[in-house]
Amino acid sequence: MTMIGGGSSSFVPILLKLFIRSEVVGDATLTLMDVDEGRLRTMESLAQTLIEAEDSQLQVRATLDQRESLKGADFVIAAISVGGMEAWENDIEIPARYGVVMHVADSVGPGGIFRTLRNAPVLESVARDVTEVAPDAWIFNYTNPAPVEAMAMASVPGAKVISLCSCTGFASSREWLAWKAGVDPELIEMPPLVAGINHCSSICELRLRDGRDGLALARERETDPVAKFVLDTFGVLPYCWPHWVEFFPQMQRLEEPYSGRAQGAAMRYGINVHDMDHERERVSEYERLVGEWASAATDSISLDDLPPGEEDAGIEVIEIIESIVENRNRIFTVNARNDGAITNLPDDAFVEVLAAVNGHGVRALRTGPLPEALAAHLRRYVSVQKQMVTAALSGSRHDLLHAFLLDPMTQAHLDLDQTQSLVDEMLAANIRHLPRFAAAT
Repeated sequence: MTMIGGGSSSFVPILLKLFIRSEVVGDATLTLMDVDEGRLRTMESLAQTLIEAEDSQLQVRATLDQRESLKGADFVIAAISVGGMEAWENDIEIPARYGVVMHVADSVGPGGIFRTLRNAPVLESVARDVTEVAPDAWIFNYTNPAPVEAMAMASVPGAKVISLCSCTGFASSREWLAWKAGVDPELIEMPPLVAGINHCSSICELRLRDGRDGLALARERETDPVAKFVLDTFGVLPYCWPHWVEFFPQMQRLEEPYSGRAQGAAMRYGINVHDMDHERERVSEYERLVGEWASAATDSISLDDLPPGEEDAGIEVIEIIESIVENRNRIFTVNARNDGAITNLPDDAFVEVLAAVNGHGVRALRTGPLPEALAAHLRRYVSVQKQMVTAALSGSRHDLLHAFLLDPMTQAHLDLDQTQSLVDEMLAANIRHLPRFAAAT
């Protein structure tokens, strides 16, 4: 198995914990690959320390060579962030100066577009190398925007690609569903029917064992303004509601006038703009802890020292791999090519739906139609997502401008001159991370 982005101090420790505790793949070989040698060696050292502390049979190696990392791989996990936090901060703050304020800026809108430009070419190269070096391997992507990155990788003939998202952990949690419906967890029929596109997906059917409609009960109880809007308007329950707001420009409004910094600012509907200072603090604390472990600066090292609850945060890739290896035929929520699963979304869209996972791999299950009003809304975003991939892989400013002109968030706030100016300013801020665009200038 291979981890692309193997120097991540927040994601790799979670994976190590899940691998080491797995009874199915706990003795596998995991290859960590990253372009940052310092981070990579830290994660390699941490892995060896944890393996010794837990008396694990897991074998870990590390390399800076992408193709080398893929040799012998049956499964490839990708979680990258080209440009890191500085680029993410620009994705929030530059559009905000134009009046385009986004809550997270990692899915759609100008921020989602530029995140795609940075990550998609790298992930396409991963998919290309996988098809040449390990053609039978499945690729599981955790990089955002999840469906767009999957589209980019799936453009490589023969690539077997699925995107995953930790938000789906809510949809698979009997306890969370019971809390929403106000019933005993044992009454929930699992799994609920899930459909949509990543970060704007929802539970379309929630049945109780006594015959009652769980969605009707949830609608009566709901107090969160975003979830209540979705339930009242479309009749479905969002499980990634903080991200839903970015798909509705009407919800992306500040409580107070913009004062020069969007991060941390209060927005309507009870949501604040993502604050990168908090993100840096979180990652810094994780890196401090990991550094202590990796350097054996602490006497007691254990998997239990990881921040509590991380293994339950919706990271299901190890369970998915186990289900393939053991042919368990389990159901998970994944992002896969539609191909008729949601009948009123395009076949070539990547949709978030239930899938059967067994020895044959991952197969999306037929969901049927979404409520047409919601499907019509999402079809707009599928069109934008396709154009985002086109721009990212072509390196063409012309294609990039088309993506901005299609984007509902940009349309809601900017005229044509402002749109062109925003494109140029964001390009200038990101150009060192965009070799295809740099080559075209």
